[in-house]
Amino acid sequence: MRKLLLGMIMAFLVLGLSINPAAAQDQVQIKIDGELRNFSPGGRIADGRTMLPIRYIVEDPAVNGEAFWDPINYRVTIKTDADLFIFDINSPTAVVNGKAITLDVAPFIYQGRTYLPLRFFTEQMGASVGWKERENTVLINFNSDSLVMGYFYRGTLEELDHSVLTDVLFRWLETDGQGNLFYEYWSDNEGAERREAALERARQNGLRVHASVMLMGWNAAGRVQVHQLLGTPENRQRLISNLSAHAKQFGYDGINIDIEGIPADDRENFSIFMAELYQVLQKDDLTLSVAAPAKIAGSSWHMGFDYPAVGKSVDYLIIMAYDYTTSTPGVSAPVSWLEKAVDYAVSCMPSEKVILGMGLYGRDWNLDNNTKTTFYQHSLEALMNSSFDMAPGFDKVSYTPYIDYRDDNQKQHRVWYENSVSLGEKYAVALEYNLPGVSFWRLTGAFSDFYTMLGGQ
Repeated sequence: MRKLLLGMIMAFLVLGLSINPAAAQDQVQIKIDGELRNFSPGGRIADGRTMLPIRYIVEDPAVNGEAFWDPINYRVTIKTDADLFIFDINSPTAVVNGKAITLDVAPFIYQGRTYLPLRFFTEQMGASVGWKERENTVLINFNSDSLVMGYFYRGTLEELDHSVLTDVLFRWLETDGQGNLFYEYWSDNEGAERREAALERARQNGLRVHASVMLMGWNAAGRVQVHQLLGTPENRQRLISNLSAHAKQFGYDGINIDIEGIPADDRENFSIFMAELYQVLQKDDLTLSVAAPAKIAGSSWHMGFDYPAVGKSVDYLIIMAYDYTTSTPGVSAPVSWLEKAVDYAVSCMPSEKVILGMGLYGRDWNLDNNTKTTFYQHSLEALMNSSFDMAPGFDKVSYTPYIDYRDDNQKQHRVWYENSVSLGEKYAVALEYNLPGVSFWRLTGAFSDFYTMLGGQ
């Protein structure tokens, strides 16, 4: 019985909720670069993958290719401006520009039409592909930069090997009210060697590296430091000079600012600081990004962060679209709230500056005493291997999975976490708004479904 229960739970964790493939066959919609394509017949679901008639793929303006059919060998050859694809019907192997690649689902013929795996084909052409489950819609963006920016915090070298990464934000720097720059951790000689090794590993993997500096203003002492820094021109300039020199010394590609809990009285000061920093970094040919609190139109929260003003002085604004609920049991990032946060951001600046920040962790809430612990991938694995009685579920309002269980002391818990379905729905928001990419906190402990959802490792 226990093996059966674990099997059922693991299936639920992977799928998030049950889908009836037969019911979905004729309901799959496809959006390419934000425009709905009215294909008839539409896409079909095969083994969890969207298959589309070859004619629709090749003739679409975004592809603009030619297809050639070999009836003897049951083979399809597709030529585009830059690529050559060869598909054999019912074969799990395709040849792309002379290289054999294994497919998740083989091409097939149905009612006289040849169906190809849509995601594989479009990703090979450099597109970003997502699945919006709430609307049974495939989202394909050829105009996206496909950035995946991960925060590195007390991490390991192996975490820098994920194939989906494009950028790493090394969050190991701190500042203070005087604008001094120092390391939060790894500050001794051994730490310097670890930092050097991490930067080298990232560069070996072709990743862009950014130095992330933080200052937290969430308590009284922190707010004093934030005000001293932002409200004093000399202190702002000291930090700017320190950041510029640090980036040059260690060869960073960019700087990431993570100043949180900015008082409303320092709203203008922070905007001025970002403008001053941006001007200096542009001369150094360095990218400037900023971690921004998730804001909703009309809300009075986070008045110290002026989206329109800051948006003028950054290359990327990373919305920290997580920690929606921290004091009472609940989800970290309901998808409707996340959509509103992105909608507000793109109303304040060009969408190509907005990065959707995702939290790749969950919360384990003790419902009897209203306490919580942070829940990571290893926490999920430990829970699944425990002897606790568990009941998985999926909240369709927030689009978030959960697990209910009782601990050894018979205390009732609810774990809110993320899986491929919930993360895919969030990623779909980035695609729908044509954002240049996503960011996430953090590499250490991140739910592995994130990498799977993006088609990587």
